[in-house]
Amino acid sequence: MKISQLIFLLPFLLSAAFSSCKKYELKPQVEDASYIRVFNNLTFTVDFLNNQQTPPFLTFLMDPELDADGVPNNAGIIGDYLGTRQLYSISYPINAGNSSTGNGTLNESGQPNPPLGYPQNYEYPGNAHVLTAPVINGFDLSSWAQISSGKHRIMFVVRPQSNTPFRDLGSVQRASILVDTTINLEKGEVYTLEVVSRDLDNGKYGLYVRKEEFIHKAFDENKLYAGFINLSGKRPEQSKYGTAFFFPDKVRINSTYNIFNDAASSSAGSYYHPLEGYDNTYYTTLSSKFDQSISYLPLPMLPQSAFFYQGVLRTYSPIVSVANQNTGTMPYISFNMLDADLPVTTPTGFKLNCWSDPAVFNNYTFRNPHTTPNLNLVINSNNQFKVYSTVNIFEMVYNRVYLMQIKRGIDHAPQN
Repeated sequence: MKISQLIFLLPFLLSAAFSSCKKYELKPQVEDASYIRVFNNLTFTVDFLNNQQTPPFLTFLMDPELDADGVPNNAGIIGDYLGTRQLYSISYPINAGNSSTGNGTLNESGQPNPPLGYPQNYEYPGNAHVLTAPVINGFDLSSWAQISSGKHRIMFVVRPQSNTPFRDLGSVQRASILVDTTINLEKGEVYTLEVVSRDLDNGKYGLYVRKEEFIHKAFDENKLYAGFINLSGKRPEQSKYGTAFFFPDKVRINSTYNIFNDAASSSAGSYYHPLEGYDNTYYTTLSSKFDQSISYLPLPMLPQSAFFYQGVLRTYSPIVSVANQNTGTMPYISFNMLDADLPVTTPTGFKLNCWSDPAVFNNYTFRNPHTTPNLNLVINSNNQFKVYSTVNIFEMVYNRVYLMQIKRGIDHAPQN
């Protein structure tokens, strides 16, 4: 079944998710549970910007067991074949395009990494058969695994790109430990764990742990929300990368809400106009990195009619478009990210267009880190399209932006 078909089955899948906080009947609920989701933010050498990093194909271990030589050979939880995360992730695993196993990015020679035929997980738990989080604060969080709260030792091991499971690797390979730390997880809390580069030039890595605050916040159901966080390590030496863009230490973010101009557009050209009050308007400034708290700021939720033209759902921009031009008609938000210390002399910055179709976005490789899915989630139920508001986390990592989209339950969506 195609991903585009699967996305239309979402209401059915959600109803199953809401009826239970388990994807599979494996064992009783964990007592005093907390919830984790794990990403690998390190990138393959898909371009010359990232070729200084360690080969970022990892195994995630929670509560590792060690042999007589102190080398991990097993663990309470093993998240194996952990490759670079996808540019877009959602709060529930629904199909092969999100939170799943598959083949990922291309290297600078246009070849797949890892090579075809080798497994790769984009995150943990992904589609692993585990107990998952329940609906919390009206959000479906089944992309987070249910585990016991308390102290846990965490390891990430650099592993070869092969079909061999971690426990069957040789001791030398299992001894290639990238991160080894201990964390404390509180009962009932939701955590996102991410392997990060602290210093790209000098090969220093670490674990970033964020206790998600969105489960405790009140969100207006008739608004979109977006929060930004800079997870870039020390800014690389520019002399090594020429004119390549890296996010500055302080980032000013402006926003524009783009509305398709039906009257001015024709086969000769497509035109948008900004929503009043949202034309390259100041949104927020990030003054530090690796923050534990995210400020979720509201954006307008347009009426349902804005997403249709003459009764037909408007179109998304193609994932790969000529000269980065939008040829769709769907309303979308764009963000412009500038050096906060030099906003006038760097007016173009890094422009992020949220105009793509989420159902097919992850089918494509990292060709354009300047685009991401639309922040409005469109669902087809009983042959009727409906648009839902979302909460969105934008994580900036050196020269690309990852979007984690948190979706409300069906019962928490705005009405027509």
